[in-house]
Amino acid sequence: MSRPANPRVAARQARSLLANRLPGSRRGTVRQHLARSERISQTIWRRWHVGPYQWQLKHLRWFLVEKTNDCVSGTRYRYWLTVRLLIFALDHDGWVERLDGPWVRPSGERGELKAGRPAFMPSPPVK
Repeated sequence: MSRPANPRVAARQARSLLANRLPGSRRGTVRQHLARSERISQTIWRRWHVGPYQWQLKHLRWFLVEKTNDCVSGTRYRYWLTVRLLIFALDHDGWVERLDGPWVRPSGERGELKAGRPAFMPSPPVK
């Protein structure tokens, strides 16, 4: 994909990228993820003028460190969940481990994750 010309086009690219991968209806959580993905892509575009298909690890790390710094831990965690979905939609699975930070847990504390239900990883759409 080519570079988007403005933040609205970047937001549209991120929304379509994620909308094709998220199962379920377009209500509630899915709609919130789509809105957050638009905000993330617009913010990154304003700083680096790149769209979701040109993102590098440094762009997402910058967003999580700089732009969610003033948010409460629950909001940072929700942004992290959306970033994680975007990473899987872009097929860059190895980036998840490299984006460790205080946003990874709702409590905001670092440490070992407790064993529990495996994380939901969206599967590619069936063609």
